[in-house]
Amino acid sequence: MKSFNDKEGGIMPNTSDFHTHTCYSDGDLLPEEVVRLAKIRGLQVLSITDHDTVDGLESAGNECERQDIELIPGIEFTSETEFSGIEIHILGYGIDPMDYSLLKMTEHAKSNANDYCRKVCPALESFGWEIDYSIIDSSKGIITKHDISGAVINKPGSNYEFHNHWLSGNSPLKEVMQKLPARKVIKTIHCTGGKAVCAHILRTLEQTNDILLLHHISESLIRSGLDGFEVFYAKSSKDHVCMMYEICKKKQLIMTGGSDFHGPERFARCQLGEYNTYSMFNYQDLIEQLSRSSDHQKQSTMT
Repeated sequence: MKSFNDKEGGIMPNTSDFHTHTCYSDGDLLPEEVVRLAKIRGLQVLSITDHDTVDGLESAGNECERQDIELIPGIEFTSETEFSGIEIHILGYGIDPMDYSLLKMTEHAKSNANDYCRKVCPALESFGWEIDYSIIDSSKGIITKHDISGAVINKPGSNYEFHNHWLSGNSPLKEVMQKLPARKVIKTIHCTGGKAVCAHILRTLEQTNDILLLHHISESLIRSGLDGFEVFYAKSSKDHVCMMYEICKKKQLIMTGGSDFHGPERFARCQLGEYNTYSMFNYQDLIEQLSRSSDHQKQSTMT
């Protein structure tokens, strides 16, 4: 399967997207709408990776069958490393959405999100922000920081800007969401027959000014059983892609790529199927590895 991104930069379309979100976490579209858009954009393989929930996978799978698109069932867990609680996102691919241990972990994540919402909303109101709680109450799947940002009705800027100032690690507020240990997340993904991949680690570490910890954190994750890294992420520079490519090549890890699509009107993000590969991405090899995971979890549910 060929990569269409043959230029030295610029976001180009691909035929697979392994990192997308729906309204069941912090995306804008229903799972069926994401799948139909994927068909329009010429995608052959799609993974829905909502934050900490699998609630949208059944309807996505049904629509993928109708649209003749291969679905890799996925999830994106919000976790933390052993290094001062640095937040890391772990993607699970080829998971069994009905696995008991996985569902128990998603319920734990949902409880963490609810607790955070109950604490952070009054804290925001103490700073003069007005909150429409009906927006939060109507959230599907799991309450996200995007939902909380969207519920603030008197903010001067965008949800993205509000989130970065008030709900990020540098927030004036003291409330912090409890996160799942990365080691436990990886183990749970493996128990479902899935593969565990760290998402956009360079973007994460740059945002927290922890880029110098890349080697230590990546080695810690690999020791915990991590299967790979998201090498080809959205608008990543060629330097960033090459850096993660070399880590995966040296350690013989899975390399994934994705747009981190949240909705067609999210102009600060990539559109569905669009992310930089610099002609280095072997789609077919990845699809075979993740499809084997999907086959394994299907067999596990039958026995």
